[in-house]
This record gives sequence, structure tokens and C-alpha cells, in this order.
Amino acid sequence: MIEQEGERPRVLLVEDDAAVTRILSLLLRNSGFNVTGVESGKEALFALDAKPYDAVVLDLGLPDGLGGEVLGKLHSIPRDCFPVWVVISALDEDEVTRRYGSIDGPFLPKPFDPLRLVDLLEKQIERCRSTHS
Repeated sequence: MIEQEGERPRVLLVEDDAAVTRILSLLLRNSGFNVTGVESGKEALFALDAKPYDAVVLDLGLPDGLGGEVLGKLHSIPRDCFPVWVVISALDEDEVTRRYGSIDGPFLPKPFDPLRLVDLLEKQIERCRSTHS
């Protein structure tokens, strides 16, 4: 579980499968994260413009086809460390790279162990916090 230092780390969960969103949201909240869930690329782009997040979990296969645009937006955010992101997809990593270019972060092919996602986020956020302490 992530160490609590003031505010809980904010995670934007971009996933269109309601069952996956429920499971991941519950697990992330129980692991010390503040989770905002959205179901489309359009909603994700709006959320990223509305406030900063510490991390983003991005499913590239969104129904509105804007997963690549969200990834592009993440690449364009001026940042030293945050937000960190994890890309999840039913596609394998080679296909994701072919379609979307460099993902610049951890990749989890579906299906994946949700605890692996928590571990990746915790390690990425702790690494960023330790470099900015």
C-alpha cells in the first residue's frame, strides 16, 4: 500500500468496461489512491485539462477511438515526473507500439493481474516522490 503523505495520489482510470472499472477502482481505492474513472477518450481529455493527476491508467481500446489521442496528450504535458501512466490493452505490446508509437511507460496486456497494476503505480509514484523530496 502506498504511504500516505498528505493527499492521496490522484489516479485517472480510463476504461470503457464497467466491470473492469469497478474492480480496479475498488482495488486502487483500497490501496490508498483517489480514483476518477472515465469511459471514453473524450472524457479523459477533458479530465486531464480540468485538473492534474499523479497517475493515469489508460486502456487504448476505447469506443470513441481516442485512446491514441489521450496517449498523445500525456506525452505533451510538460512534466518532470508526473503524471506517470500505465497503458493497458487487449493488443500485445508490439501491436500497440506499431499503432500508437512509443508508450513511454509500463504496459500491461489484458488480461492482467490487478495487483500488478497497483504495484506498478506504487513504484512509479514513490520513485517520482523520492526524486522530488
